[in-house]
Amino acid sequence: MELFDLPLQRLDAAIHAAVFGDLPTALAADLHSPEVGDLVLQLLDKGWRSGQLSARSGALPAGRDPVADVGALLRGFLPQVPPDARWRAEKAQRDHARSSAAFEEPASEQSRQRWIQQIRADLGTVKRAPMPPTRRVRPSCALCEAESDYFVTRAVRLCGACVAMLAASVTDGPRVAADGVASGSRLPEAG
Repeated sequence: MELFDLPLQRLDAAIHAAVFGDLPTALAADLHSPEVGDLVLQLLDKGWRSGQLSARSGALPAGRDPVADVGALLRGFLPQVPPDARWRAEKAQRDHARSSAAFEEPASEQSRQRWIQQIRADLGTVKRAPMPPTRRVRPSCALCEAESDYFVTRAVRLCGACVAMLAASVTDGPRVAADGVASGSRLPEAG
């Protein structure tokens, strides 16, 4: 309060308890002086909150003269911007950067085409003929030599027409022997 040559004043009990209440009682009593009260009031007027001052003064390591250490800490805060004001300034910068990014327009069609042509020219013109997909060849049918569709055993595979023919002959024709081969068929012997 040196600006108007007012006498230094002590903090009222509520503010003093809010700022120095977490400190040991003897230290808090020693800090209840006009010099420390004046520093705290100046910081509160600049925008510091009592909780911020309490957290910072409570985190000080113990030294030989804790009252002088707290006073030096508070004097060090005087030229600094309060944390809330610093946060508001950073938020305003982020909002400004975000809003300027929102106003960016996509490239025009001509510009896009020019870049695409440039990229294609840089890639080169080597074109290779696409490789035809490899055709999977199935084994031939055991009865008619066509491509098989059904797996019977490892050695016996049948096409759809032969399966249909065998299905019709089983219901109408010869009986199937105990080894699973129809009588009179050309199926190879298993095993």
